[in-house]
Amino acid sequence: MSRAGTAVCLVIGVAFGFFLTGSGLGDYHTIHDGLLLQDPYIYLMLASSVGVATLGVLALERRGRTVLEGPLALPRHPVRRGTILGSTVFGVGFAVGATCPGITVAMIATGNVYGAVVLVGIFAGLWLRGRHETGSR
Repeated sequence: MSRAGTAVCLVIGVAFGFFLTGSGLGDYHTIHDGLLLQDPYIYLMLASSVGVATLGVLALERRGRTVLEGPLALPRHPVRRGTILGSTVFGVGFAVGATCPGITVAMIATGNVYGAVVLVGIFAGLWLRGRHETGSR
């Protein structure tokens, strides 16, 4: 990736973390109340995110290439058993931790120590996935 591409990605990542933090998705109580179906906020945020992402992907597909780096290639894979199992483990971790894993780095950057615990869980999950992948070949 070019330096300009890297800079754009860095700015987008910082903005993403800023908006996730500002939205309250790094707050334990926001996620906890949503998972207990006491507050629809996280579901409304998710629905709006999926809607915006869908429009963005459709626009990129129509264009046929990415904004920074050439041709667009969106892989289409069938749903596999491992995908279902991995999604289930991810969901259980999300529920037990009551935090959005996507905001982990932003949580750490803003002094929320709980983000470090979640980051350890993410790395543990990646390690387990790697062990499973190498063991199944």
